[in-house]
Amino acid sequence: MVRVYWYSLALIYLACAILGAAMFYGQWGLGGGILGAVVGGMVASGIAIVLNTPERMESAIYIVLALLFLTLLVWLIVTFWGVRI
Repeated sequence: MVRVYWYSLALIYLACAILGAAMFYGQWGLGGGILGAVVGGMVASGIAIVLNTPERMESAIYIVLALLFLTLLVWLIVTFWGVRI
């Protein structure tokens, strides 16, 4: 049962990241695709918190905070430096 839980979480993360990257890429190009993948990961973290048990809640919150920081970092890079190919 634990393996099903972890595999489903991995599938949720992958689906959200791909969907976010595809949606943002269409509007902002490569930088938007990167930002969309990070935002998709954040959404998946929110889903993971909802699915999580109280014993694991502390680590899930730290993961979300780390993803928020990474999202902010990627957003700042895309906004102020742009992505040049």
